[in-house]
Amino acid sequence: MDPNLLTSELRWALEGASGLPARDVDSIAVLIAAGEWRLALETLCTQTYEYDVEVSEEQRSLLLRLGRVLDAPVGYLLGDPWAPAPGEP
Repeated sequence: MDPNLLTSELRWALEGASGLPARDVDSIAVLIAAGEWRLALETLCTQTYEYDVEVSEEQRSLLLRLGRVLDAPVGYLLGDPWAPAPGEP
């Protein structure tokens, strides 16, 4: 995937996760800017889950797609009952 598109999509997903503490938003933005896309995605999904932040269906679909692209198991954090948690087959 094009790095510029990946960066843009992650930033859009971060903007849509209103309700996250500013410190989390800032740290995720730093990860995105540094090219740490997988870690940024995992952190965004984890914090969204932890703070029970609602995301739109469009954003959820984007996060799931980015998870597949980056090989990041985030589906279980986004309420996908069929997604295996990390370490599960």
